[in-house]
Amino acid sequence: MKQYFKTVIIIISFIILCLAGIGAKAQLADSLMKKVEDLGDYLLYRNHDTTYISNYGDEVAVKLLALNKYNYFRIRDRINKSRIRYRPARDLYMGIGLSYKLFAFNLTFNTGLRNKSDFEDTKSLDFQGSMFTSKHFISATLQYYQAYKLANISGTDVPINPGSERREDIRTITFGLQYMYAFNYTKFSLKAPFVFNEMQRKSAGSTILGASFNIFIMNADSSIVPPEVAPFFHPDLHLRDLNVLSAAVNFGYMYTFVYKKHFFLTLSLVPGININFGDYFAGLRNEINLNAHFRLNSLNAIGYNGRKFFAGLNFLSDSYFSRIKKKLTAEIGRGKIIIFAGYRFGK
Repeated sequence: MKQYFKTVIIIISFIILCLAGIGAKAQLADSLMKKVEDLGDYLLYRNHDTTYISNYGDEVAVKLLALNKYNYFRIRDRINKSRIRYRPARDLYMGIGLSYKLFAFNLTFNTGLRNKSDFEDTKSLDFQGSMFTSKHFISATLQYYQAYKLANISGTDVPINPGSERREDIRTITFGLQYMYAFNYTKFSLKAPFVFNEMQRKSAGSTILGASFNIFIMNADSSIVPPEVAPFFHPDLHLRDLNVLSAAVNFGYMYTFVYKKHFFLTLSLVPGININFGDYFAGLRNEINLNAHFRLNSLNAIGYNGRKFFAGLNFLSDSYFSRIKKKLTAEIGRGKIIIFAGYRFGK
């Protein structure tokens, strides 16, 4: 009997310990969730001057959007005063966006219009992600494009054959990381014109400090300079491949004009110094010596931001230069244009 009693006591004690452990884990989970919520509230509402910024992070914002991403590269010959610009086929994306508290994302799909226009054989992967907080902007880009079109040529009037204008053999890979910091985040909202879980109530601006890192790789089966205009470009620009690694520091300004409380225009210029090096192949493999050149970032928006309804247009661009040799440069750029309309659900 005593042995049976001891067994029962042991089983009951074990059950109590298990329940206590579950309770402790539940309390720990609740405590962690509370800390996460407190952190979210701190990041959403900290130090805002409410006469300048209204926060709607507790409401779910849903938007419909149309998106066009673009990228290009250009070579410039200042000796012969000529240049060529290439761009890939452009796609139109449609989709939906959602934001709540700290989280925001866009889900888009390709409309397939490109396949009916510029090229017969083309491939692409284009990821552009970004994160906005009260004073930070962080973005990451990974792009792969096969098939480019000659978009512009200057310095010569020689006609180009249609077969030379479309280059399905040109392939590029782009990787980029970008960071920006807004100093006047108490009165100026980075999120209001781009995420729409905040509203800029009065006109305000901020000095912007930024940094970025980029890798660009281009290769082709033959020179990217069409044979018809080859004499107008320096031999070192008859590129079959180009590899550039760069890092930059940017400093500029962003300002949001507010008209009649809800209409807004956001403009920015954030220039910087870009440090580059790499190599290229134009008959022979050559190094690109360490050099400093110009870089320009810009985040812009226009639209209407009401208490519930919002709509407008965003335009974001990033371009930089790299010297190949004296008076010979490459320009690399990318960006996107977004048209949207949305509504906030909640209080």
